[in-house]
Amino acid sequence: MQYKSWNLTIKNNFNNAANTYDNYSVIQKYFSKKIIMSLNKLKIPKGEWFDLGCGTGYLADLIESKYKNQNVGRIDFSKNMLLKNKKNSRKILWDLNFGLPHIVSDSSLFVSSFCLHWLNKPEKAIKQWFEKLAKGGFLIIAFPAQKSFPEWRETCMKNNFEYSGIKFPNPNLLKSNFKENEIYSINEYTYTESFTNTYKLFKSIVNVGAQSSKSARKTVKELKMMQKEWPKDSHQKVNLTWNINIFTLQK
Repeated sequence: MQYKSWNLTIKNNFNNAANTYDNYSVIQKYFSKKIIMSLNKLKIPKGEWFDLGCGTGYLADLIESKYKNQNVGRIDFSKNMLLKNKKNSRKILWDLNFGLPHIVSDSSLFVSSFCLHWLNKPEKAIKQWFEKLAKGGFLIIAFPAQKSFPEWRETCMKNNFEYSGIKFPNPNLLKSNFKENEIYSINEYTYTESFTNTYKLFKSIVNVGAQSSKSARKTVKELKMMQKEWPKDSHQKVNLTWNINIFTLQK
């Protein structure tokens, strides 16, 4: 799939999920709160703050609630998601595959949660964002990493199915872009979601617009086999385990 059509697929899926996103983005909200907790430790210089790939604005809203005198600009390529942001917030419709808008420069804080893995070149993007920071500024990124979804991968492997989930970034590859003194902290987390069956698991992914895949859609037969073969816990539920990394970088 060509970049242009792939990016359009992602955009359309997020546009279509704008009305359901807030009700189903449990993991995204959980790690947004982690980012908020990490801000307490930082001495952020004066300057503009931006949420890159802001979605409906949950993280930006949390930051503005904590820092009453600080506005957070919201950047996203989904018009429908941006429309869910507060009416008086600064919103920029922009595809982050093309770097940052020219008006964004020398900012003191960039945050980004569950956005990086949707970009064509995550390693290039994270470096570009860092370079746009003002001296002493911070970049905080939360993203699912390549060890995510072991249950899904295992089920596909055992049954000779093509794994149709997205390919997540390699944290070590991202880390290699930066000098030791530019890495303020790296934290790794495991987060497990539980569902009564795989149909609800996959539906939850659709409800947040994250179903984009470069693989062919599963047939009904394959979906039934996935439900049958997916590992079950002691309550006969199916789990989806995420490996989440939070990078805090300082220029």
